[in-house]
Amino acid sequence: MFGKGQSHQQRGAESGFSLLEMVVVLGVIFVVTATALINILPSLKLSRANAGMEMVLGEMRRAHERAIDERRIYRLTFTAPQTIQLDVGQVAIIGSTITNSAPIFVPAQPPLTLPASIQFLVVPGIPTNPTATPDGFGVGARAIDFDIANGGGGTQIYFQPDGRALDGANRLNDGVVYLAEPNNLFSSRAVSLYGTTGRSKSWFLTQGNGAVGWTQ
Repeated sequence: MFGKGQSHQQRGAESGFSLLEMVVVLGVIFVVTATALINILPSLKLSRANAGMEMVLGEMRRAHERAIDERRIYRLTFTAPQTIQLDVGQVAIIGSTITNSAPIFVPAQPPLTLPASIQFLVVPGIPTNPTATPDGFGVGARAIDFDIANGGGGTQIYFQPDGRALDGANRLNDGVVYLAEPNNLFSSRAVSLYGTTGRSKSWFLTQGNGAVGWTQ
């Protein structure tokens, strides 16, 4: 009997030790997972901001190229907080007659939506001095800020067959659009546009020597 009882106690001790080991292992896994998430989440947020910037830049360049290739006017509209709409004028431009008032615009594709949590947004803390904004356009006061030479605040771009980008009144359309995750300053990204050429550029908000600034 004694031998049997001892054997039973040994098996219980062994079982208890295995359960303790399991608890310890689960605890270690939890700590490692939590640490990994803490390190990964900021990178995921920045990757979404980069994806949003690339989406905006891609749509601008696509509209610019298609307008030239097809001899049509392409209209790009930005709507806060997250929507981009590309429309095409149904009338092709003949010869040198170029106008941004084609009779009818129809969707060139379904609306696009920025990645989750990324919005057309100005986060407090970005440069507001005209000499420090992307390409010197505006003062960083509005998230969607085209038609700078005529007061700013424009939300539409008309890409022309000759390569220019105009506003709704047939004027050259310089501007910039900002996007970011709310309350996350260094997720801020921007895309600028030159009306004379229709060319666009992407910008990242960075910090160096204690100063916050835009870099390409």
